[in-house]
Parts: sequence; structure tokens; C-alpha cells
Amino acid sequence: MSLTLTRSSLAALNQRFRGAPPLDVLGFVHETFGERAALLSSMQRAGCALAHMADRAGLPFDVLFVDTGLLHAHTLATRDALVAAHPRLRVVTLTPAQSVEAQTREHGVLYLSKAGQERCCELRKSAPLRATRGRYDALVGALRRSEGGRRGEVETFDLDPEQQALRVHPLAHTSDDELDAYIAAHDVVSNPLHALGFPTIGCFPCTTPVRPDEDARAGRWRHLAEVTYCGINPTDGGGGDPTITLDDRYRAALS
Repeated sequence: MSLTLTRSSLAALNQRFRGAPPLDVLGFVHETFGERAALLSSMQRAGCALAHMADRAGLPFDVLFVDTGLLHAHTLATRDALVAAHPRLRVVTLTPAQSVEAQTREHGVLYLSKAGQERCCELRKSAPLRATRGRYDALVGALRRSEGGRRGEVETFDLDPEQQALRVHPLAHTSDDELDAYIAAHDVVSNPLHALGFPTIGCFPCTTPVRPDEDARAGRWRHLAEVTYCGINPTDGGGGDPTITLDDRYRAALS
């Protein structure tokens, strides 16, 4: 038998965990899904905090990290520091099918236009993650309501129709101040770019520092004013009524 989930069917689960500490959510996910769950991290501060929470609690998640081939050296160094700091976690580096050079020979320099950016993010970010479809039934991300924009109403439990997996956001209701306090109190591994004026971090051709008077995401695709998200997070794509189908053994836990 199988279990079909919609956003509306997750209402009771989201209500049950509303206001719950992030570690409670992580514990529930690990207990329910075991090795069929993984953390997602782009080596930014919230993802690094989640990895710290999981390791500190002895929850041996896989951590999926997409190396697009266009990341800052600081981000790759942060991944290596996370590996060293959290030996209970297994950081899995995912890579695109083509090198940057091969992609450019075939498609040209994609990130110079909106359509090209969408194609580039698809090839270098979304496709490597999609290649893991079928391996995991729950993917744990670090989106938070305090980020604003399309993430302003993110729920703790959501759906990923591309992956046919549950998307979980333990930090959904965590404020900026609460996240900062956790990182400071526990000396969490941090991407050095945050201290250099990058509130959010992506590929180096499409990420710039942000002035204090700008929106936190102003530095992403600054050369393409209408672009603010890459598409790897289903929540960033807007509404709709997606469904996913999981093994029926999860029915009791997710009801």
C-alpha cells in the first residue's frame, strides 16, 4: 500500500509541531525515516546550525551538498570544516553531469539572461539533487519565515513533488535573533562570507555583498532584477496543490 500526501493533509502534523524546538522536529524525522532522511545544506548559517543540532543530538543524517562548480572557495572550505567538526554526519557532495567548461561550450554563458539563469540553476543545482530521487523520503532544509518573501509563510512540513519526498523545515519559526544566539553559543561552523556582507550565498558569478539598507536577497542575481530564487526549494515556487506518494509504513507517524 502507499500513502498519498497533500499540503492540506499535513495540517494536523504542522499543528502538532507548531512552536516545537527544532531539535524535536529533527528527532521526529530521524525516528520516522531513519536513513531515508537527509539534511540539505548550501553551507550557509542556518544549514550549518541544523547540522550542529543533529550531530550534537547523535542523529547521524546524511548531509546533501550541491557543488555547482561555481561556488566561492569560502563555501567549499566551510563544507570541509563541517566534515571535520561533525564526524557523525556523512556529507555527500552532489555534482552536475557536465563541467562548467562543457556546459558553456554547449549552451554558452547562461547566467546573463533570466531564461539562461533558470537553465543554469536547473542544470547545476536542481538536477544533481533530483538524481537522488528514490533514495530519501524526507529532505530537511533550513528555510525560515523570518527570511520574508515567498518564505514568509513556510511550514515545518511541506511537500517536494519533484523528489516525491517530504520537505521539513525545523527552523521555520526560528527568528534571526534566535538563530544568531544559537550560532554564537555553540561556536557553529560558519561560512566566512557572512561576515563579508553576504547574508545569502550562492554561486560566485551571481552573488554579491549587500548594503545594510538593502533586502537580504538583493545580492542574488543582482544583474537580473526579476530573479530572487534558484528553484531548488519547492516553497520558493509559490502555491499550487502538489502531492507526493510515500510508503504506507509512514501513515501513523504522519497522521
